[in-house]
Amino acid sequence: MSMPRHKAKRDAAEPAIVAVLERVGFSVYRLDQPVDLLCGFRGRNYLVEVKTGTKGYGKGLNANQQTFADDWRGSPVFTLHSVEDAVSFSQAIARGDHR
Repeated sequence: MSMPRHKAKRDAAEPAIVAVLERVGFSVYRLDQPVDLLCGFRGRNYLVEVKTGTKGYGKGLNANQQTFADDWRGSPVFTLHSVEDAVSFSQAIARGDHR
């Protein structure tokens, strides 16, 4: 098996988003593929993609990520753009509204 030749590029918003999620009780594991983060909270797992931009490429999932999300039979892939998104996401999960 060959090793990756370069480190995956991380979105600028990721450290702040991870900090918010960890502060409110999520465990967070950084992934390289197919999405950025594997998050756990109260015995459940959540796949999270972090996107810094709001236009074009940075707005949504790229083609490979979208194919993965469409084919994945587990929980949906959540896309977070900001600390505010992370707060809203964590509050929704805590309330049990995780769709």
